[in-house]
Amino acid sequence: MKKSKLVANTQIYLDCRRLMDAILDITINFPRSFKFSIGSKMHELGVSLIKEISAAYINKDRCIRIQHLIDFQSDFEVLKLLIRIAGERKWIQGRGRHADIIEIMDTIGKQSTAWKNSLLKIDDKKDNEYMPEPGD
Repeated sequence: MKKSKLVANTQIYLDCRRLMDAILDITINFPRSFKFSIGSKMHELGVSLIKEISAAYINKDRCIRIQHLIDFQSDFEVLKLLIRIAGERKWIQGRGRHADIIEIMDTIGKQSTAWKNSLLKIDDKKDNEYMPEPGD
């Protein structure tokens, strides 16, 4: 019997989970005036990333998978901006914590881009297979 792969075992999911844990840890120390606006938005985006990765992994339709990865990348860019702002304003406390988060985010960005590009290449190959030769 063939074992089915779980999304929770994929590297991108595990890295998103590490990022979510880091977000939960850092937002505790945000200034009160930003904890519930910026901090809550970061929590929502972190959950959204995990949801989009799961949806892209589980879905069989390639176009839908690509759309989930595009949605993932859109949310990911907003989260990167919020983390950059938090780092610049010194809201992220702890030795090297901001650098660790940036490293995780770089890894996630590379993985999501590579995954999306591999799906797009498959689509391009299929499109080229069905194109008639010039002069036919």
